[in-house]
Parts: sequence; C-alpha cells; structure tokens
Amino acid sequence: MKKTIFALHSVRHALFTAVLAGAVLSCLASCSRPAPETPMERSRVLLRLFGNLDRQENDEALKNIETYRNLDPTNLFLSDFEHIVRSNSVIASAREKLEAGDVAGAAADLDAYCLKYGDINESVTDAKAKVDLLLEAQRLNGTMLAAEFSDDIRAAATDLDKFAKANSKLFPKLSAYAAEMIQEADRRTAMEKTDACAALLQDAMDMAAAGRRAEAAALTALLELNADAAQIAGFEAWLRSRSAKQ
Repeated sequence: MKKTIFALHSVRHALFTAVLAGAVLSCLASCSRPAPETPMERSRVLLRLFGNLDRQENDEALKNIETYRNLDPTNLFLSDFEHIVRSNSVIASAREKLEAGDVAGAAADLDAYCLKYGDINESVTDAKAKVDLLLEAQRLNGTMLAAEFSDDIRAAATDLDKFAKANSKLFPKLSAYAAEMIQEADRRTAMEKTDACAALLQDAMDMAAAGRRAEAAALTALLELNADAAQIAGFEAWLRSRSAKQ
C-alpha cells in the first residue's frame, strides 16, 4: 500500500509539473498571440481529478483522466496514473463484494482486471492471491460439510487443517475449526459403529429366530469383535430367554 501511495504522489507531482510547464510556455507565447485556454482547462481538469482521488471517486477520476488525455495526448505520466486509479477501483469493487459474501464475484473482478491489464499492479495481484486462497478455503470447507460419513469428514477436515496451517496469517482461526471437525468425525465414528452393531444384532436375532444357526453364529462372531459389552450382553440374554421358552 505504501508503494501505491508513493507512486500516486509521484504521478501527481509529475502531472502538476507538466501542467505548470504548459502554462509557462503558454505565457511566453502570449507576447506574439492571445494565450489559448487549453492550459487553464488542463489545470481545472487536474484539480477535479485530484478531488476525485481524495474522495475515492474512481469512476469519475477515470472520466477526468480521459478528458485530460484529450487535452494533453503527449503526457507521459497519464498511463501510470490511470493504472493506479483502475487498480484502486477494482480493489474497491472486490472489497464490496467480499463484504457482501460474494467471493466468486470479487475473484471474477480481479481476474478480469489481470486478464485485461496484466500483472502490472502489486496491490491487485496481492488481492487476487488472497481472494484465490479464500475461494480454496471455501471449497475445502464445502467438501467437508457435504461429507456424510466419518471417514470422509476426517479426510476433508485434515486437508482443511493442512491448508489452514500453511496460510495461518490469513486464516488464524481456521486450524482450530478444522481440529473441531476432526473431533466431530471421531464422535461420528463411534455413533456409526454403534448403529452398525445395532443393525448387526438385529440381523443375528432374526437369523436365530428363523433357525438359521450357522448364519446367526457368524453374525455373533462379528458382534463379539465390534459390538460393545452392553450389546453383546443383551444379545446373550435374548438367546437365553429364547432357549428357555423352547
């Protein structure tokens, strides 16, 4: 930002010097003929332009730059000045869209600027890099939130955590969020195991009730490997009560 401000002051000084030189030449020429109004008009346009910049009226500033170009087409500093104003304009537009939550719109503005004018302004390319990182953070988070099973959630949260640690200055709280989601994946793993064992228990009971002992025995073996103590105890109690009735 300091470089941009320094460049802006430098271009202002150069433009003012160019206008002053034009006015001096005009006064010297007035000995032989009436002074043209062009230098005075240039001064008025330049004052309007500086007012636009002070009020951050980038669109109006660009209009006055074009007006000034018509008055002084040989000015060597006008292009640099225009690039600064255009970069300020696109950054302001991108900032407004980011504040409104439109990250894709902000990225599109910055991409369009770089495509049209090239990477000629450090502030624009820096803003574009940060918005691109924000888009990637959104993508990783979206993948994680869309995941249904604990393994997929954990994998996506791990990817997000790696990204967060690599960009901790820009996203200081993102790593803690990813860690919470990894813990959530662990909780879901336990719930998924409980649900799976409950379904397995019901299948084993159905097989035993139907007299399909071999299948019931196989399911029982799986239960002993995966179910918790309460589930196994419940199944064994059901088997004893069933045997007693028979």
